[in-house]
Amino acid sequence: MNVGRIVHVFNDNSRKEPFSNHETRTIVVSIFYPAEVENAYNNETNYVELFEPCTENALSVLKDMGVDIDYFRSIKTQIHNNAKPNLTLNNYPVVLYAPAFGVVRDMYTYHIQQLVDYGFIVVSIGSTYESIFSIFPEGRFVKQAEKISQINGTDFQFWRELLETRIEDILYVMNHFEELQSQLSSKPFDFGNIGIVGHSLGGAAAFEAARRGTRIKAGVMLDASFHLLNLNENVKINTPFLIMRQEKCTHDELRNEFSEGIITPFVDGFERLYTLLSGYKSFVKVQGAHHMTFSDVPMHYKEEKISEKHKTISNYATSFLSEFIQNKTETYQSLLGSMQFNKIVEINKKGEPI
Repeated sequence: MNVGRIVHVFNDNSRKEPFSNHETRTIVVSIFYPAEVENAYNNETNYVELFEPCTENALSVLKDMGVDIDYFRSIKTQIHNNAKPNLTLNNYPVVLYAPAFGVVRDMYTYHIQQLVDYGFIVVSIGSTYESIFSIFPEGRFVKQAEKISQINGTDFQFWRELLETRIEDILYVMNHFEELQSQLSSKPFDFGNIGIVGHSLGGAAAFEAARRGTRIKAGVMLDASFHLLNLNENVKINTPFLIMRQEKCTHDELRNEFSEGIITPFVDGFERLYTLLSGYKSFVKVQGAHHMTFSDVPMHYKEEKISEKHKTISNYATSFLSEFIQNKTETYQSLLGSMQFNKIVEINKKGEPI
């Protein structure tokens, strides 16, 4: 399926921008939707078009991060900027997408394209001054704030401030869906059926937004920042959740992944989440996955077999949302029942295989 993409900027004048003394909070989002293209025989586009109108600025930052720019320019997608919508259904459920710390909002194309193919409209939510860069449609290019680039992993107060900013951004977008809807010049959004996907810091934000926003019907947490969750043991969360983790999950396996100051609260947070989710819940790990596998980033660095891992993640996460948002009975549970042991493994609260 061809996917259209429209970029929109929200201006939340009720909040001051945390990392700028003279701005109010701006939230840049991308809306992905089924689209028509003129040439059906050549429906691929270049990945770099996601960074218009600041392509060269973006490539300069990525080059400094070690990306092979010639290879990067060769990556293809089926995403077309400002394409004509092809909305044939009466309405479309919405999936909000919250990226990992520093990751640009649209660097999840492997999953976003499948979600649109399954009948969802996807809204990826950027985080101005936190992402390595943010691109505004009028040509403004904002790099990551220096204070954020130097954040210490154990500065939990600062991390929770970033998390709270993310949560407020998500809730603001949810409360202004009509503004997004107007961008497609029709009424395709199903406001009663909202899903959310979040990776890393975005995973923690997705959970907290679902806890506060009753319209979110199901969520997927991709290797989330469990140590930052605010989990009150007296509160049960009924929202269905799929929690997908990297291959290394147990306390011992994580010793080489985290500092001692993070590993204990991280493991404890995961165990509390396991206990407090009272609705349908599924905890799995993806064989061969590391933390950034859940984004497009490994693709940028030509990681071997990343397309296979992306396919696994996308199939399970999309099937979960189809079952609990689109009411396609047992779509996910049937897939999980097939138990592709070489790809997906169910885990217990200790991160151990069941």
